[in-house]
Amino acid sequence: MAWLVIAFSLLISAPALAGAAPVTSMTMSPDDRAKQWMTLIDDQNYADAYQQMGAAARGKIASDAWTQKMHGARDPLGAVSSRTLKDVKMTKTLPGLRDGQYATVRYDSAFAHKAAGVETVNLVLENGAWSVIGYFIN
Repeated sequence: MAWLVIAFSLLISAPALAGAAPVTSMTMSPDDRAKQWMTLIDDQNYADAYQQMGAAARGKIASDAWTQKMHGARDPLGAVSSRTLKDVKMTKTLPGLRDGQYATVRYDSAFAHKAAGVETVNLVLENGAWSVIGYFIN
């Protein structure tokens, strides 16, 4: 698998973020939220991962279709054997999305059937909390 890409919502129309609650010291960091969410993916709990995605992402693909795509793309990799934070980039824009507060979190990862890859998780700040809006593996 040269490139494995799971793109469920990179070109979504993000909801208006005006009036969104501010980030506080109590807000989970983007990388912590990404790790928490990826635990569901690692456990093949794709339905819960879907439910925890941002509202705009869920509006672009049905739960069953997303779960089926995840099974087809993630299951062949096998269990995650390591995951190390590579970087976190904060931005006000992502291609195809409205201005807002976004984070792109990347991890160097290894799996049972893929020795090395990079996992990328895109998040948006919604109502004062980070929500996953994109997940990619290459």
